[in-house]
Amino acid sequence: MAWRRRHVLQLGVIACAMLLALAVGGVGSLAQAQRSLEELPQPVRLKLPPGLARYTYDKSAGDYFEEIEPLLPGGAYAQWAFYPVPVYIQGDHPQWKAFVERAVKEWSAYIPLKVVAKEEEAFYGMSIYRVPPIGEGIAGAARPEFFFAADGSLQQRVRIVIAEGQGLAEVTAVARHEIGHGLGLWGHSPNPRDLMYGGHHAEATGNRRLLRVPTITKRDLNTLKRVYEQPTLMGQVFPESYRRLFGQVREEIPAPG
Repeated sequence: MAWRRRHVLQLGVIACAMLLALAVGGVGSLAQAQRSLEELPQPVRLKLPPGLARYTYDKSAGDYFEEIEPLLPGGAYAQWAFYPVPVYIQGDHPQWKAFVERAVKEWSAYIPLKVVAKEEEAFYGMSIYRVPPIGEGIAGAARPEFFFAADGSLQQRVRIVIAEGQGLAEVTAVARHEIGHGLGLWGHSPNPRDLMYGGHHAEATGNRRLLRVPTITKRDLNTLKRVYEQPTLMGQVFPESYRRLFGQVREEIPAPG
């Protein structure tokens, strides 16, 4: 089974949004869009998560930072701006949930994660679901959603789905990979030895096929650390004019922190 992922961004891409403003509202709307772009907050470097701060970049291993997609306006990278990040795991299958929690625990050594009991507690966080088979060769998928909180700050949540019909060890492997995306590795390594390689396939083992996926490697951690060393717009307050044009506001939910 090959890894695939989908990105659905609810912040408009700037260039497309400006074209849309012109098409819908004419020159006046385009001028308003241009003014809004000028009012964008400046990206800032956030404090590194504790585990990543302690981790020393291994120069001999290298990284694949150039493969990571900057998902935010101005080419900024998506990061978590607060810790611990809440993680909701669908709980109707306790054993399945326990094997997903193993992957959560592994990543928590570098970015603090906290498993929560209720889905609404992970509104600003990650939610992981068990779903029927997604499609040929698709073991799991991660989807980021970006929006503005009531205070105008840019926030995110990530939804992860893991396909049924996999062994429990494979469930941990898929969760480990998809959580890697959710933490900020929105791209794939070209090296099959890395966890975030995009082409892991199941291998025939007796009467079944086993998905062999590496654990978190130094290259994965090197890349994640570089992502979190970049200035970001996550958690920054955007002007109201920009929020009206390009985003959506979840006023009923206060900002995290």
